[in-house]
Amino acid sequence: MARTHGKDSDFTFNAVAIEDELRSAGIDFDVPPAEITSFADAYQNFLAGKPGMVLNGEGSWDPAASQGDATIFAALGGAALTYDYEPDGTTGYNGYAFPTSYSIRSAVDAPISYSFSMRHNGTAAAADGAAPTRA
Repeated sequence: MARTHGKDSDFTFNAVAIEDELRSAGIDFDVPPAEITSFADAYQNFLAGKPGMVLNGEGSWDPAASQGDATIFAALGGAALTYDYEPDGTTGYNGYAFPTSYSIRSAVDAPISYSFSMRHNGTAAAADGAAPTRA
């Protein structure tokens, strides 16, 4: 089985490359079940619902312009913006996403860090209902 190292990961949000700040990044796909149980069924019955996707990451906080903090903070509460996440640096996922959470942590004995989650929201345009592109 081939293994690929995450050291070459690429992550951009709103055309700003933030992979140099990140310690980790990830992508989670979810498919919530849609219940289709009828009154005559003895047990609950389900079909796969519509898939969703969340991007997440954590890294070292950098307050400079054109870095993760400035980019993610500016996007809070706004329209979805472009993302491109390539776990191996070549093949990955892209589309539009908006931040759903952003946390900054500062311990007195460690570097300041941040973490985020973003919800996929379209492919060719924000809120177009299309799946992420995998290329």
